[in-house]
Amino acid sequence: MTVNASGSSSQTTLPDWAAQSEPVEDVHIDIAFIVEHSFYYGPSSRISPEQWANLCEPLYQPAIPGAAQGFVLSADCVGHEDELGSHYRDLLAKAARHGKDPAEGPHFWNRPVVHAPGRFLLSFPWHDRFSEGRAFIESLTRGTPGEVFSDYEQGWFLDLRLHDGTLYLRDDDPDEGKTFHNLRFAYAPVRAQVEIVLARVETLIARLAGEFGRDYWTNRN
Repeated sequence: MTVNASGSSSQTTLPDWAAQSEPVEDVHIDIAFIVEHSFYYGPSSRISPEQWANLCEPLYQPAIPGAAQGFVLSADCVGHEDELGSHYRDLLAKAARHGKDPAEGPHFWNRPVVHAPGRFLLSFPWHDRFSEGRAFIESLTRGTPGEVFSDYEQGWFLDLRLHDGTLYLRDDDPDEGKTFHNLRFAYAPVRAQVEIVLARVETLIARLAGEFGRDYWTNRN
């Protein structure tokens, strides 16, 4: 993965793609916690469809918006922290019963998201720990015109730029030449969310880590 969050670029001229960007209102940033519907306890390689179907146990689904879609936003966890804890508690119990390392696989993945009311805009498919999500969110604090953040991984490229108080965001698949999003939105309201989101996620992770005796969410352990 190649990441640039330095904000040191002197290039304030917008790239050509920005002229086709779509305006979006009321944009929010957050961290989404993956919520799996089941725990697979079979072999880790050469898995047949039958094994995947038969060697799974359902996991407790937290009563938090988004869980049915496979993730919950940290903002929606406020007041429902025990529900998210119950999901992880069930996961850890099943991992122990089957002799599996719960830290392996996607069980504790979380990633940054950019979204607007009634509309999911963007997730970061190659991010899976809060250390990575924090780097993206913190990049929004600098306010330096030009490149704010960029990230490249197989099948995915993100380019985020600031110009005249507006953020321009594009993510695409450079290998296939496919554009997923090409957006523009106001910078100031997004910048105002940074400390709130970071504090909320740090508090949530600290609570979970205190309950389970280990921080599974911040770094790859």
